[in-house]
Amino acid sequence: MDNTSLIISTNVIELRDALGLSQKDFALLAHISPSTLVNIESGRKSFRIKSLDGIINFTTIKLEDLSKRNFAPPKNLREILTQKYKAVPAIHVILSREPSIPYCIKYKMLPTNFLNTPRETNEIKRFFSDIGWNFKSNSLHTALKRMPKVIEIKRHETKGNTNFYQKRKG
Repeated sequence: MDNTSLIISTNVIELRDALGLSQKDFALLAHISPSTLVNIESGRKSFRIKSLDGIINFTTIKLEDLSKRNFAPPKNLREILTQKYKAVPAIHVILSREPSIPYCIKYKMLPTNFLNTPRETNEIKRFFSDIGWNFKSNSLHTALKRMPKVIEIKRHETKGNTNFYQKRKG
């Protein structure tokens, strides 16, 4: 696979994360098959640029932007598209569902000062519960563990199986 295709693969994942959608829902909204989306995101198989048409049409992100190494979707893309598709019930229903945990962490929690100090899982659960999203502790831990570039995890010194989570500095 060429370098541009790898960049696009990475950027499509970033785009889906910015929407807080599962592969299944993103493929549905982009009018592509789930297997096509998996092929695009995996970076293991080549794909036709035509396969990106549904993603481009749904998200209004240009192919030129998806091809850039330093691509970053708008921080409020989910809200923009929820508003855009408000009159399309099939799309609006999906965009109105609870978003993925990585989306919630990256786009709702990290931009705040909440993780500037170490927090336990129950505190993080309450942060999201106050927004109206209810996640299980184990699911939060798994998602936070997959973000080592932005989240630091340390064992609690006095509570056996408890961790502290904090935003990485710098």
